[in-house]
Amino acid sequence: MNEYDFSRLNDKEFEVLCTDLIGADKCVRFERFKPGRDGGVDGRYFTLTGTEWILQAKHRPGTPFPQLVTHLRNSEASKVAALNPERYLLAVSHSLTRLNKEELVAALRPQASCPIEVYGREDLNDLLARHTEVERRHFKLWISSSTVLFSLINNAINGRSEAMMRDILEKSKIFVHTLNFESAVDRLNKLGTVIITGEPGIGKTTLAEQLILLYASDGFELTCISEHIQEAEQAYAPDRHQLFYFDDFLGRNYLEALSGHEGSQIVNFIKRVSRDRATKRFVLTSRSTILNQGRILNDVFEHNNVHRNEMEIKLDSLSSLDKAHILYNHIWHSGLSPEHIDQFYIEKRYRQVINHRNFNPRLIQFITDPQRLDDVAVAGYWEYIQDLLDNPAKIWAHPFDAQLDDFGRFLVLLVAFNGQNILEHDLAAAYASGLLMPGHANFVGKRDFHYAIRHLSNSLITRIVVGDKVYYKLFNPSLGDFVLHRYSGLMDSLESVFKSLRNLSALNVLLDMSENKLIGHKSKGEMLISLLEHEEALSFKGCDPEYLSKLYLCAVRAHPSIAVTPISRASGESIQRLKRIAQALLISPITHKYINSLRLIKTSFGFELIPLEELQKFVLEVITFGVGSEELPVLGELVAELELNEIHDATEPFSTLAHNFMYDALDDMFDDGDVFTNGDDYSAACKQLEHMIQDKFTSWQIAPTNAMIDEIVDAFDVRERMRNYFEDADQHYISPRAEPNQLETMSIDDLFSRDR
Repeated sequence: MNEYDFSRLNDKEFEVLCTDLIGADKCVRFERFKPGRDGGVDGRYFTLTGTEWILQAKHRPGTPFPQLVTHLRNSEASKVAALNPERYLLAVSHSLTRLNKEELVAALRPQASCPIEVYGREDLNDLLARHTEVERRHFKLWISSSTVLFSLINNAINGRSEAMMRDILEKSKIFVHTLNFESAVDRLNKLGTVIITGEPGIGKTTLAEQLILLYASDGFELTCISEHIQEAEQAYAPDRHQLFYFDDFLGRNYLEALSGHEGSQIVNFIKRVSRDRATKRFVLTSRSTILNQGRILNDVFEHNNVHRNEMEIKLDSLSSLDKAHILYNHIWHSGLSPEHIDQFYIEKRYRQVINHRNFNPRLIQFITDPQRLDDVAVAGYWEYIQDLLDNPAKIWAHPFDAQLDDFGRFLVLLVAFNGQNILEHDLAAAYASGLLMPGHANFVGKRDFHYAIRHLSNSLITRIVVGDKVYYKLFNPSLGDFVLHRYSGLMDSLESVFKSLRNLSALNVLLDMSENKLIGHKSKGEMLISLLEHEEALSFKGCDPEYLSKLYLCAVRAHPSIAVTPISRASGESIQRLKRIAQALLISPITHKYINSLRLIKTSFGFELIPLEELQKFVLEVITFGVGSEELPVLGELVAELELNEIHDATEPFSTLAHNFMYDALDDMFDDGDVFTNGDDYSAACKQLEHMIQDKFTSWQIAPTNAMIDEIVDAFDVRERMRNYFEDADQHYISPRAEPNQLETMSIDDLFSRDR
């Protein structure tokens, strides 16, 4: 018989085990509830006569027995009295003597009149011996049993595999079964092989180890491959159930790993396992960067469709609740002091960790490792957590520095400093432009764009296909943080990147870096001037008009001396620069984001750098193209300029454009809360809306007619919106889109709830 101390289970898992186990012994099904404050009820059973049995489980392995007694007396006894069940069953993970049980009953008895049954560690182990099917259902429990442990170790057929199995068993207490696990099992059963790839720290090895435990417990012998696939070939026994594990199978040096016929041999072994998949399983892990490199260096990977066996672990495949369980398990089993653990609970800080864009299982391991906290006081622990989450250099430094050549790093920089998804065509153009710069003449590595892209895809960058367009983005936002912090002081490198990208998104990244003090104000100003001069040297060829406009306006703010003012109008260099930029805008295609271009055209016209007829033509073209809410006020000012010069061709088209825009954008333009400031008074709401419409048209330099206002008011449907608005307020309405997120947040809070 196994003797469990239940230390591998957290408190919530212990509750599930107890309701399952005691229910099996009583031949009843205890109703369980989601984790959280339970009012003294972990399990409930209604008898045929309608009376209640209440089950409560207490798993406090670090709590001395006298404190457990005190907790029951002070916190649980009153709950039992209030519930007044027919029978009360208490399960604890402590080892109990007969007198201990009497003490627990006595702690509850002053207020509880019902029969009380107490189950201690010994009782639960006795029940598990009788109900082996329950034991089997609880993976973390039975995986550590002496019988299973003996079987697992015996199924590790060499010393290296045995040592790994013992290590896996020790770590299994923090495993969380996610959809990744289910998908990997499905892939293994269907194909015999799974290649688990992903970024560093995402959980490749952890997932592989869960698979090893599952199959080893089902009788598969484990063979760990350390260097060469020949080790697996030598151990291959056709009639035995075998699981082969090759961690980081392309190694730290992919050139060495794929020397000779290594790549072909791995592919041939995969094919052999596929033929014998009734008795064989093959689990491989590889960093995505290295696997992509391996495919390129040895095209046998492509020719044999190895990619169909690959399962990429992606961070966004973890739900918030998965992340919550990962964090909770790490905290529970970490050995952190209660004071350190409390830091996660202050104002529900655990939510910030779970929802952090850089959430990563390896980061969670870092922040919950007490051995890393020797110099971190409790008062500074939360700051330590935030700093590691915000600046995850420990996660990205190695793959970025050691696994990429100069060309690969430059491509990552282009994607990172672009700030958002970048079209493949634009990335290729920026890459080609950057490599022509003198500072990149000494780059070492493979220059070809498509080679470098394939090397990086699904490792440090992700390829996205939307229709006939291909985009790239960073594989994980934390990589962007790492790169921004790494290069914030390397102005020459930054300058080459921004000169290569030449777009508005990249310019916004530069400005954000200054706002967040990653670069100084002076450095930003010098960079803006350099970028502007770069565009002038290119005669603005191929330059996005909005990028050029914002670049000039920001450069002028940073260096007022280059601005054109009424006093400095005669300054030849400044006036000619503005004139050249204005002319470039007039012949460039209009874009959907156009606010800075309109502002610059207005400024240029004010200094008489644009002829009236050219402004007239430009304004009509913009009206025909259409603009958004941000551009309408400035476009209205340009229309007003034309009217001041007795040109009215644009007046009616602009009024129609603005009216149609308002009609189509009612939901975004007027908030219900602003309309119904006077309560459910229908007439007052209509008048309020009319004033809001009037003000909005006025901001666009338009004098609306009563008919225009009435049409907008009718389209708004004040009465219906008022009814929904006040009904929602009364019912605390949750929209269908928001409800799943709120329910998940509630489940997370329930998981982290605890008795105090």
